[in-house]
Amino acid sequence: MAEARARLVCLASRALVAKEIADGVVAEVEQEWEAHLGKRRMKQLREALTLLREITDPWS
Repeated sequence: MAEARARLVCLASRALVAKEIADGVVAEVEQEWEAHLGKRRMKQLREALTLLREITDPWS
């Protein structure tokens, strides 16, 4: 059953450009963190953040 409140969102071209830039910045930060923490601890960080999302994001 579809959510009755759901809405389809289409990004404007400026938003798509901004998203590309933001995605690049996120990738750089994640690479820097992984270089500092190591692969195992970075994986643990992702898992911990995913678990915390369950209690902090009402739409997850």
